[in-house]
Amino acid sequence: MKRKGIYRPTVEDAIEIGGIETLHPGGFALTRRTAELAELKEGLKILDVSSGRGTQSIYYSKEFGVDVTGVDISEEMVKTAASSARKAGFGKSVQFRIGDSQSLPFDDNSFDVVINECAVGIPDDSQKVLNEMVRVVKPGGRILIHESTWKVKLSNGERDEFAERYGTTPLELGEWLQMLEKAGVKNIVYEFEQWSKPEMFWKIRKDRDVKHWFFTMTIPEKLTTMARIFAKYGLKGVVTIMTNERAFYRTILQGKLGYALFKGVK
Repeated sequence: MKRKGIYRPTVEDAIEIGGIETLHPGGFALTRRTAELAELKEGLKILDVSSGRGTQSIYYSKEFGVDVTGVDISEEMVKTAASSARKAGFGKSVQFRIGDSQSLPFDDNSFDVVINECAVGIPDDSQKVLNEMVRVVKPGGRILIHESTWKVKLSNGERDEFAERYGTTPLELGEWLQMLEKAGVKNIVYEFEQWSKPEMFWKIRKDRDVKHWFFTMTIPEKLTTMARIFAKYGLKGVVTIMTNERAFYRTILQGKLGYALFKGVK
């Protein structure tokens, strides 16, 4: 879905603007589960699509001994991720480069495993992202994603408004499965209910185990983020992001939005 920018800044915008290192719903527990389903082991070549600040890429290499290439469209994110990898001592086994997830800068059949954690729905065309992930993985290789997933039927208007406010596009479980199959993913398995509890959405900080969304950021972090939003978007932007955040968490607490992990093979 092409977003019109009516509700900018979005929740995703605020996360990026704040510069605060966050994960996805489920935190490292979900990243570890993703790695386990991917059967990561030493010697495998992994592609981490939309790798952000590189937290998961470094984790894969540190915990499972794999070689990881992270790709992200943001030059700033790539620089931050590369710096983090060097500081952590993984500058050789974890590399990062700039690239669009809808047109990955890699040859066909290049990787043993391709993973996208929480970023298939951010670009305009999620199907292109999945198609590209399948293109660059080797035959028989594994493809894993996890994404925001609707738990109930909503009108197109409700879905579109939420996507505008959130900054990513959730789909129904069947829609994700259909898109994966269209991309060429076979033998798909998924986990849904265990990652869809509201408390899973608050587990986005690697250093903070909180039980409510309000505490995912400290007060100084909130103030810094709001100041940066004000500098870029003005007072209207601050009001917009506060409204968007309330809509986001209300949707979760109402049981409308969940989170799903998918795994398949090429």
